[in-house]
Amino acid sequence: MVAFAAAVCLCSHAMPFDPIVQVSVAEQVAQRLLTMIRTGLLKPGQQLPPERDLASMLGVGRPAVREAIRGLALLGLLRIRQGEGTFVGSLEMRELLEPLEMVIELNAGTLEALFDARLVIEPGVAALAATHISDADIATLHGLVDDEQTFLDDPETFSAADMAFHETIIDACENPFLQSIANSLYLLGKKSRRVTSRVGGVLERSLQDHRCILDALESRNPEQAAHAMRRHLCRVRDAYAASASPAEVVPGTSDV
Repeated sequence: MVAFAAAVCLCSHAMPFDPIVQVSVAEQVAQRLLTMIRTGLLKPGQQLPPERDLASMLGVGRPAVREAIRGLALLGLLRIRQGEGTFVGSLEMRELLEPLEMVIELNAGTLEALFDARLVIEPGVAALAATHISDADIATLHGLVDDEQTFLDDPETFSAADMAFHETIIDACENPFLQSIANSLYLLGKKSRRVTSRVGGVLERSLQDHRCILDALESRNPEQAAHAMRRHLCRVRDAYAASASPAEVVPGTSDV
């Protein structure tokens, strides 16, 4: 016993010990619900048992259940409908990214970092798409570019075609990991598109860029596709920077 105590004493002087973090009951409840969602025991749209029943099943108090549900609701994983109950969220990427969009809205630095991340990822996605893209995808992109040409005076409709254009390229890369990352980055760029759509001539430049990207993809040229996408993203970033100047903003354009 004395030897053990001495060893413990020596160890305490030889190395630091981090404090043991106590996980609250609410956090444990949240983790249990997350596990059930991840494993499919709770499915999108499924209603959770009433708060009282859930607390009884988990062997915890109602305040812990209430706190866990509120936390998961803030993340978009659960939906609280007044008078109806609590439901599992859709788990669609677009909805799950909403909390991160708020962070980007509040911090200009994160938007700059987002542009940097897109510049790293999306040119590579375009290059990979050039080697995998189908004739059907090319036809889809041609249709979307035609839509953009038609709706140059309608920023909201143009933006929908713009989103579909990028999503088609991301899907065409046929790499699930890159698809997940690139889609997340693109969806998080919603704020920059709302701002840049108000800069004079930006939609025309985006249309021109998209045509160059499409030409490279149709030629199945990875290097040209990556170059065209990189140039497009740089111009979008520059347009966002220019939006800080009121003189660059066109009165009456939609804030989409």
